[in-house]
Amino acid sequence: MSLLPEWRFRKMQPGEINIDPIEGEFFTTEALGSITDAVVREAIQNSLDARNGNDPVTIHFELKKISLSNNPEIKEQYFNGIETHLKSKQSGLLNIPDLNQEMDCLLIEDFGTRGLQGDETQYDDLDDNGKRNDFYYFWRNIGRTRKESTDIGRWGLGKTVFQAASRINTFFGLTVRYEDRKPLLMGQSALRIHRIGNQRYAPYGYFGSFKGDLALPVEEMAIVGRFDSDFTLARKNLSGLSIVIPFADNDLRIFPEKGKNDRDKKNMVSCYFSVIRHYFFPIIAGKLIVVLKATDRELKIDSGFLNAFLDKSKKKSRRNLRGVLELARWAICQPADSMITLSEPQAGKAPKLRDNLFDKEKLEDARRMFFEGSRLVFRVPVSIYRYEDTSLQHSWFAVYLERDETIDRPEDYFIRQGITIPEVSSLKFKGVRAIVSITDPALTSFLGDSENPAHTDWERNSKKFKAKYRLGPTTLDFVKTSPRELVRILTQPGRGTDRNLLKHIFSLPSSETEAEESQQPAKGSDWKENAKGRFIGSGSPPNIQISSIKGGFSLSGHFKDAEIPEQISVRVAYEVRSGNPFKKYTPLDFELDKDPIIIRPNGLEIISCRDNHLHLGVMTADFHLAVTGFDRHRDLRIKISARRRQ
Repeated sequence: MSLLPEWRFRKMQPGEINIDPIEGEFFTTEALGSITDAVVREAIQNSLDARNGNDPVTIHFELKKISLSNNPEIKEQYFNGIETHLKSKQSGLLNIPDLNQEMDCLLIEDFGTRGLQGDETQYDDLDDNGKRNDFYYFWRNIGRTRKESTDIGRWGLGKTVFQAASRINTFFGLTVRYEDRKPLLMGQSALRIHRIGNQRYAPYGYFGSFKGDLALPVEEMAIVGRFDSDFTLARKNLSGLSIVIPFADNDLRIFPEKGKNDRDKKNMVSCYFSVIRHYFFPIIAGKLIVVLKATDRELKIDSGFLNAFLDKSKKKSRRNLRGVLELARWAICQPADSMITLSEPQAGKAPKLRDNLFDKEKLEDARRMFFEGSRLVFRVPVSIYRYEDTSLQHSWFAVYLERDETIDRPEDYFIRQGITIPEVSSLKFKGVRAIVSITDPALTSFLGDSENPAHTDWERNSKKFKAKYRLGPTTLDFVKTSPRELVRILTQPGRGTDRNLLKHIFSLPSSETEAEESQQPAKGSDWKENAKGRFIGSGSPPNIQISSIKGGFSLSGHFKDAEIPEQISVRVAYEVRSGNPFKKYTPLDFELDKDPIIIRPNGLEIISCRDNHLHLGVMTADFHLAVTGFDRHRDLRIKISARRRQ
C-alpha cells in the first residue's frame, strides 16, 4: 500500500468497451445553462440530504486565488502524477491551464451534516448488507445511488458537477464523519480514454493512497492537516464535507459583477443570485444558511438577510422576488387547521382537480376570499400507485395562492423538499402567484422518480418513471396543473350562485353588454349581432374584416359603398373547451384597459374600455383597429356588434 498520496489512472486491457464520460453534460447544457447554477443546486441538495439533526445546514462557497509559482509545494503535493494525463492529446481538455501559475479555486464546505459515512474500503455492492455507505456511492459510482427515496437527489450524478466546474475536470474532497470523527481525503478526475506512450488509460483517475488498484482515502493527520492549511478550510474537526475545485471554470463567480445583472447572460449567474433563487424556501424556514466569500467580501444569507436584501432594492426583478418571499414566509407560518382540505380524487382513476372535491360552503368562502385579495392555502390529497405494491399510498401537497395586481404575468413555484424545480409551471392567469410545496414522503418519492438528472423538471414520459407507477403521468399532471385548476375553480361562479356576488370587486358589464349575455339581441335593439369566431380563421361580419396578428387581432372597416355604423362594440374572451367563453371570462385572464394589452385605433375613438369589452365610435369608413398583448398560447373568441346611425 502506497503511503504518500498520488494520482493514478487505471491501465486499460485489450478488448475493453471504450466509453467516455458524458454525465457532466447534464449539468452544463441540459440543466440551467449556467455552471454556477448547477454547482449551487447540486452542492446544496447533497448537503440537505446529509443533514444531521435539527439544526440548520450551513454551507460556505468561497472563490480564491492561489499562486502556484509562489507555492510550488502545492503543485508537488496535489498534482503529482496527473499532469501527463491532463496533457495527453486524447484527454478531452481544451486550453489546459498552466499548473505553474495562478490557480482559481472554488471551496464548498457544509456543516451540520453527517459527512461521507460508511466503510471506505467497500468497492462493490453485489453482496450489499443494506447499510448506508455514502462514501462508497460518492467516490466509486457514477449514475448509481443508494440514496433513500425521500432524498432530494437520487441519480448518482450530482457530484459530477464538481468535475464539470473545473478546467481540468478534477476535484478534491475532505470529509469528517459524524460517526467516528475520522478525516478522509481523496480526489477524482474525469477525462477521456487517453494514451501515454503505448499505454491506454481509463477516463477516471483517483488521488489517494492505493492498495493494489484500489484507491483509498488519505488518513494521515499530517497530510490532512496540510491540505486543510494549504486551502485555508474552515473544516477543522467539524463533521461534514469540504470540496476543493482547482482551476475553477472562468464563468464561476460568487457575487454579481459590478454594473451587470445576473440575468444579463446565463453564464454570468452568481452564487449570490442562484442561492436565493433556488433555495429561498429552506432559508426562510430556518433550515439553511449560506455563507459566500470572495477576496474582498463575505456575506451570510439567512432568513434575516433576505428582508434587508429586498428592502434595499427597487429593481423590478427584486420586487417580484419580494412577493414570493413574503408569500413563502406566510406559508411557512400557517398552522395545519388553516388549510382548506379537498377530498381525495376517486381511487383507481386518473385524478382530476374539479370543484366536486370541495365542500360547497368552503368553496364559496374561498372564492370570496380570493377575490378580496386574501391569501389561501389548500391541502390537496392524492394517491400513489406503485406496480410493485398492490396497495395505494395516500399522500398530499400544499398549494398557497394569492392575487397580486402589481405583477403582469403569472408566478408559480414548485418546491420539492426545499429545492425549487424551475422548469415546472402551469399558471396562465396574470396577477396570480402560487407556491406548491411537497414534503410528504410518498409524493416526494414519486416526484423525485420523475425528475431529470439536474432536478429542473418533472418528466411524465421517462421510462423509469412510467414503469414504476400506475397512473403515473396523469398523477404527475394533477400535481403540475394544480395552481391553474384551483384558480380556474375560484374564478368560475358555481351553479345557482348569486351573479352579483363579486360586484363590489369587479364591475359587471354595462347594460348593453348584459343584453348581449344571452347571445341574442334585445327586442327592439338597434344592435346587429355578427358571427362569433376565433381570431385565427374566424368569420368576419359584413364590411368588417377580422385578422390574426402577432399577440392579438386586428379589425378593418370597408364601408365605402355601405352605410357607415355610428359605433361598434368588441368583446373578447379566451377560448374554452366547453361552454360560453364570454361567461367564463375573468379579469384574471386580461383587462383591455391594462397592461400588457395595447389598443391602437385608427379612424376610431374609444368611448369606453373595461374588462373584456371595447366600445368604439366610428369616424371614417376605412377604420382600423389593432389589439395585442394576449397570451400567444391561447385562442381568442371575438364578438362584434355594430350600431347604425340614426
